[in-house]
Order: sequence, then structure tokens, then C-alpha cells
Amino acid sequence: MSTHGCRIECTSPVDDDSWIWLSIAGLETQYCRVVWHCEEFIGLEFERPLSEAVFNKLLADQGQLPETAIKELRSIATRTHWLARKAGDEDIAILAELSRKCAVDAVVEGLRLSEDGKRR
Repeated sequence: MSTHGCRIECTSPVDDDSWIWLSIAGLETQYCRVVWHCEEFIGLEFERPLSEAVFNKLLADQGQLPETAIKELRSIATRTHWLARKAGDEDIAILAELSRKCAVDAVVEGLRLSEDGKRR
């Protein structure tokens, strides 16, 4: 997610350049344009970018990810790695990067949780 858009998992077929409503916890519903899709993931661009203050508040509200979210990141990383191995040249880079990012985020959050557990 960024101030200008986000990537989501979407199981329904959606065409590029379609406009959809996206509900994000802690925000008003966002009107978004589909800018790319690859397998079950779509990239959305917000009609009105989020302010830096709103974006930073969203990040701060997230705090640490629960263990279920870390497992989901690992699952996404595994699925996108599998998809990247089967993808054509035009899709492989985005899938490989998505897999890498999810795997890194899962490891970082897992380490953070284990460090917090040691401090208690």
C-alpha cells in the first residue's frame, strides 16, 4: 500500500481500467482504478491519493501483525513464487517481487514478535 494505491487479492475477474469501491478499515471507502492484474492479484490506484498524515496513521494503527497475518504473508509468498515459475515473461518480474516482499515482511514481523516475546 502507498499513498497512491495498493495491491489486493481479488478472486473475481476485473478488467484493467475498471473502477471499483474499496473498503479499508479506518478510512472512508476509496474509489479506485484497476491499473494491473496478475492471476488473483490486482493493483489499484486511488482516485484521490491519501495524505501523508492519513497514510502514516494507517501504518501506525497496524502496529505488529498478528501471527495469522504473518502466516498469510508466507502463504502469498509461496503462491506467488509458484505462479512466477509458471508465468510468462511479462508477468514473472512482478510475481517474483511480490513473492520476495511478502516473504521478507513475514520474516521481519516474525522476528519482531519473537523479540517482543523475549522482552516480556
